[in-house]
Amino acid sequence: MSDSAKYILSSKLQIVTRPYFFFGLTFFLSFLIFPVSFTGAEGDITLSLDTEEQYSDNFYRSETDETSVYTTIIKPGITARAWTDRSSVFFAYSPTFNYYSDDSDSIDASKDDFVGHELSFMAETTFFERLKLSLTERYTETREPGAYDVWRQSEADRERYSINQVSPFLTYDFAEKFAAILGYQYEVYNYEDSEDSHEHRGYFTLRYHFDDRNSLELEEQYWARRYPTNPDYDSSQTKLIFRRALSDFLKCEIGGGYHDRKFESGRTWVQDFDGFIYRLALTGESDASKLFLSYRKNLNDVSKGTTYFEAHRATLNVEHILLEKLTCSLGGYYQKNDYETTTISSESTELREDEIWNGHFGIRYWIADWLSAGVYYEYTDRDSNITGESYLENKVWGNIRFEYSTARRK
Repeated sequence: MSDSAKYILSSKLQIVTRPYFFFGLTFFLSFLIFPVSFTGAEGDITLSLDTEEQYSDNFYRSETDETSVYTTIIKPGITARAWTDRSSVFFAYSPTFNYYSDDSDSIDASKDDFVGHELSFMAETTFFERLKLSLTERYTETREPGAYDVWRQSEADRERYSINQVSPFLTYDFAEKFAAILGYQYEVYNYEDSEDSHEHRGYFTLRYHFDDRNSLELEEQYWARRYPTNPDYDSSQTKLIFRRALSDFLKCEIGGGYHDRKFESGRTWVQDFDGFIYRLALTGESDASKLFLSYRKNLNDVSKGTTYFEAHRATLNVEHILLEKLTCSLGGYYQKNDYETTTISSESTELREDEIWNGHFGIRYWIADWLSAGVYYEYTDRDSNITGESYLENKVWGNIRFEYSTARRK
């Protein structure tokens, strides 16, 4: 067997050996707690294939040693759905084959070739008129730092890691205007070299609908993240969120609250944090256009070592369909990170600060209802007051997507 064949085989085996317990538990619970028969249910199976070619002029996001890297991505996928009036099941899986090449004499980017995985499962059923139970499972294996945590999107590290997350939720409608949501989430991070971690998180939400356009939501979260050697912490967060439909197209959200985080004493010099958090958002969607504008402030959840920071992030994304076949997208974000624990040097008390500017645009053309092609450009500039953490990156990529839906063909 060739080395490449052994590599692909070992990559495929990892998705079986690493998350098998969670997926087995998820499917077992699904059959146990979703007794509703799906005989005669409606369904859909969608097959897809994405092929993408990327170019980055600073793939490893270095301040001084910029390396241009070409990336070829092949991503087949399958999505299956089934639903009745009371229940639904959703399953999606995509292996992602990533191949790298470069023009550098000092770095061999091909050593980072890997097969990533994206798997999602969701089951939902209504037991009684007002009681609904849902169960979700998510597994991701990637090298992209921001694939899961939006606050870490500009991180330079390309280490391979996986995330496995399982979440049961229970929703109960007390009356026409009141609803309560109780949930739990277990999450595991497994890194190739860095320290792994896991998290237990509990949710409680109380929602009140004033009318068809206005609602108020009280959300309480508590979570505990555990590391083998890095500092463990416990977080509690309370938010009050007001949502209003301004029109049939526009909706707004105004939310704020308080976040309290305490680190395990005796294991580190990391200081506890407590402070106010915010989320403001304006969203819009019509048959031809989409709009997303938001401002958020909070702490990052996952850290390698003790690099925790308070993030302020403003985001804008706009999408519009022209002539029924051409989709144009434009957006970007500004993020400011105020680090709580990382200083410039051991003699200095000045904390690290980062400012990140990002802009992107793209065009996608639908050749047929099952075939589309797109070209995109993205620019990122991170300015840090710590030497070695600033970088500029320009990225261009083209994509061709094939998609076949059994429901669409009926």
